[in-house]
Amino acid sequence: MKRLGRLLPRLEGYLHRVLRWAGDGWRLPWLCLGLAFVGTLTAAYPITSVLVPAVLMAPRRWGVVSLFAALGSSCGALGMMLIAHYLGWSQLYAWFPAMATDPSWLRVMGWTHEYGLLALFAVALLPLPQTPALLALSTVPLAYPGAFAAILAGKVLKYLGFAWVASRFPGHVHGFLHRHGRASTPTPPGGSTPGRP
Repeated sequence: MKRLGRLLPRLEGYLHRVLRWAGDGWRLPWLCLGLAFVGTLTAAYPITSVLVPAVLMAPRRWGVVSLFAALGSSCGALGMMLIAHYLGWSQLYAWFPAMATDPSWLRVMGWTHEYGLLALFAVALLPLPQTPALLALSTVPLAYPGAFAAILAGKVLKYLGFAWVASRFPGHVHGFLHRHGRASTPTPPGGSTPGRP
């Protein structure tokens, strides 16, 4: 567990260096697509650790960045479902032993079995663990285009929300704190808040 605790900050630092390399240019949305694909396929890191820094680097492109991240993550989710479908439960339990006992996994798997694609849409939309739902749906007969559409719709809405908030974070937080008497610095001359044009 200690090794994992040391690995995650290093991984996050690497992701941020790669995003800085892409800058605000044409590579940024494509890089977000690729990182979202890999992150979802491997369940190695949350996609928001890619999305939020990318949007903070290019706040005016929050919509494009979030759409590319949603597409990459949806393709990664479909890839995970296809791989899990061909592996079967015994291999999945060997790779993810927590599946059998973790309450959040069991709850999401129950929802998925009961509600199908609607549950998959909800899991993609909400900040819930997505891997259990994908693994549970991979073992039942399912139309993969429908699963992809449900995942994509949920992720587009979720990532657009995260990206919109991230693109406006500095100005909105300062304005909120100033209005409620908790700002440590006064509003600059001209009335604009930091981070906003």
